Amino acid sequence: MNRAGRRQQGLGAIELIEQAIHELRAAPPATLASYYLGALPFVLALLFFWADMSRSAFANQHLAGAALGVAALFLWMKFWQAVFARNLRAAFAGEPPPPLGFRQCWRIFIAQTALQPSGLFLLPLALLVALPAAWTCAFYQNLTALGASEAGDVRSAIMRAARQSALWPRQNHVLLAILFAFGFYVFLNWTLVCLALPFLARTLLGVESIFARSPFSLLNTSFFAAMFGLTYLTVDPIVKAAYALRCFYGDSLESGEDLKADLKRLAAAAQPATALLLLALLLSNAPSTSVASPPPVLASPPPPLEERAGERRPSTRLDTARRADNPAGAASTESVSPKKLDRTIQEVIQQPKYAWRMPREKLNASEDAQPGFILRFLQKVGDFLRRVINGFFDWLRKWLPKLFRHHRPETSSGYAWIMLLEILLYVLVGVVIIGLVLLLFRISRNRHRRLQAIPSQAIQPAPDLSDESVGAAQLPEDRWTSLGRELLARGELRLAARAFYFASLAHLAERNLVSLAKFKSNRDYERELRRRGHSFPELLALFSENVSVIDRVWYGLHQISAERVNQFAANVERIKTAA
Repeated sequence: MNRAGRRQQGLGAIELIEQAIHELRAAPPATLASYYLGALPFVLALLFFWADMSRSAFANQHLAGAALGVAALFLWMKFWQAVFARNLRAAFAGEPPPPLGFRQCWRIFIAQTALQPSGLFLLPLALLVALPAAWTCAFYQNLTALGASEAGDVRSAIMRAARQSALWPRQNHVLLAILFAFGFYVFLNWTLVCLALPFLARTLLGVESIFARSPFSLLNTSFFAAMFGLTYLTVDPIVKAAYALRCFYGDSLESGEDLKADLKRLAAAAQPATALLLLALLLSNAPSTSVASPPPVLASPPPPLEERAGERRPSTRLDTARRADNPAGAASTESVSPKKLDRTIQEVIQQPKYAWRMPREKLNASEDAQPGFILRFLQKVGDFLRRVINGFFDWLRKWLPKLFRHHRPETSSGYAWIMLLEILLYVLVGVVIIGLVLLLFRISRNRHRRLQAIPSQAIQPAPDLSDESVGAAQLPEDRWTSLGRELLARGELRLAARAFYFASLAHLAERNLVSLAKFKSNRDYERELRRRGHSFPELLALFSENVSVIDRVWYGLHQISAERVNQFAANVERIKTAA
């Protein structure tokens, strides 16, 4: 099969994966770093959330805050994955990554936030049905690959991702099957490596641990969640690169970007080859010398994981107080009150290192009468934010006395100083609130001024279609269409046909199928459309028919009827739907 046929039918799945891995290895380190900048925090937070919710005795208390943090890191990961695919796409085209401004970052984040969370619910449903699972998976991968390729709205991103997911279905199914099998074997490799680490530590370093004596103690839900996280971090960059390359070839069917990239690579490869040839000709008579290459520097293996053999008993606040009061080790004669002792014991037990020993708190019977799940979740989020705000103000009250401790006179009363600090705190809070109000007022006033300062622009008059110097680039597509309808209603049939023809040219120029220029003839546009839009045979036939009509009517002596103009306009509408 020739190259043109392969571009139409798509590459093989194995060839696509090989090219994706090659492009991923040849990409700059910053490209791969952009992926792990988003994926690594989310995977670590998800593993902590999994272990905390499955083993912590106080999981119900901080469930809302932890879930909110994991959701925020999920959106953070999807944003950086879109940036990662954007950099890969620039590398596919042989161009440097375009600069990423704040406005474009905001558009990417909004698009990924609006579209990607639905995949958490639709992908499991698609796996149950089995048949549309490949298209659904490709759709969400395409949203990541195309999310930062151009500045568009959410609707255009959905349309482009759906069109790319329907392209080359056989390649998509084989690609997912190979990547799933590859991910399964990577998961087995990570599992075997992590199970072998305690035995290697005992054999090589003599470190004895409970995991070396009983390897099955590692097999719990947290261990398998960690293995899935490592597998995701290993395999997902290849998946993202494969679908980014698939979308690149899909868009190249219309734009020809893959051919341009090949030409750039050939031009870049020809320059050093020419220089080497000239150097070889100049030094053809010189004696050959060989320089021994330095031996490769082997990276030192990572240190094995060591586990603490024991844990010292934590010292309580009561022990600290006893050591402070009796440094010489003598027996203290003072007695401790039972309330203080109980409070100290409870504070020590509440520490996170002892939380796993306590049973999980059970819900009271009165909680059955509480509102639904969503309302309880929102209440927990509100409680979490309230605790954060109260903690900030408590920290501020503790920090301010420490800041002004050395400036307090020794003879001043403590009550007056505390009252002064509280007044200062309230004044600072009031200043911050007043500043925020003034800032919002200035923003709203500036926006009102900008709305009032917009100058009115006069509507451009319609060009004279009888003038030969008039071109299709002078008006947009909808203006040409409305002008053609007005001329058709007035009975000016030749001018109406020319207006509809200019509307078709403006539409094709927006789709990058033709390039508007005054020196081009109608046949030039037809040849250019045949070269760029060869994948739309119906479009070529309609445009050729309209070109023959406009040549006979405008440049010849043929008369045109109203029915013929209506048919001409109908062909223009069909051109819009076909392209």
